[in-house]
Amino acid sequence: MTHSAAPRAAGFTRFTTESWPETRRVLQWERHNARALLGLTARTDPRVPFRATELTLALPRLQLAQVTGSAHRVARRPLHIAQTPASSVVAYFALRGTGQFFHLDGCETVAPGQGIVVDADLPFERGFAQGLSELVVKVPRAALPGPVRSRNRPRPLAFEFSGTSNPAAAALARLVGGALAGRPSDWELLEEEILALFTDVMVGGSTLDHLGAAEEFIRTNYQRPELSATGIAAAVGISERQLSRLFASAGRTVPQAILAARLGEAHRLLSSPEAVHLAIADISARCGFSSHAQFSRSYRACFGMPPLRHRRGLLA
Repeated sequence: MTHSAAPRAAGFTRFTTESWPETRRVLQWERHNARALLGLTARTDPRVPFRATELTLALPRLQLAQVTGSAHRVARRPLHIAQTPASSVVAYFALRGTGQFFHLDGCETVAPGQGIVVDADLPFERGFAQGLSELVVKVPRAALPGPVRSRNRPRPLAFEFSGTSNPAAAALARLVGGALAGRPSDWELLEEEILALFTDVMVGGSTLDHLGAAEEFIRTNYQRPELSATGIAAAVGISERQLSRLFASAGRTVPQAILAARLGEAHRLLSSPEAVHLAIADISARCGFSSHAQFSRSYRACFGMPPLRHRRGLLA
């Protein structure tokens, strides 16, 4: 008889009730879920054999799973929450079988192609009258960006992940499905991508929104010499690595975007008669350059001549 092991960092665990006598399947299903994902109570029709399989991928911070099973109900009770607090948010993606999700404020129906995000430390119950197949993503709150982490979301968030209405949710489902199929090899990169898409689903946005927000933050903060990718990522609510990938997809780096904003403002000031009273050093400081020498080198590299000579030509 094969027993499931506790999840390991960046490791797969497969569990099936077929390895157990019918009289012990529900108990072993509960025990496995308590170790691998969440502590739950399961109920089945005793007249029908219960069958369930779960493939879990434990990453350093996140847990992914694909679950299939016959008809049953599961519940996360206050006792589970008290004994095994999750401090996590969980997303369920329904692949097969329509389920009912009961929570403190009512009930949600989740059909194939739909998903739901829940706070794992609030009581809920789920019912699958015709069985189920689903993907699961469990994310610790500590791994989420600050603005998302601090949101109080007592009511579950339902979403679509089929079609084109929610590209972030669709991309997240594909990414998780591919990971559970064993395709990715860079687990750290996989986690960053999942976290970015999970955040998009929770806020109802997209990675394009993050890129636009980062560019706007640069436009309004370029004058700060300490402006960096770290500060921009924190302000936008994504990781620095994800921020770099977004700018790379647009054909540039974060430092290049910051420099372009500073040089653009410097050019505007140098060509403005209203700013003719400003010394070159003053313009350099206003535009966020840490030194006059750095400003002169960068300006000459961009415009082909030093700022003072360019100003004379522009104003002439």
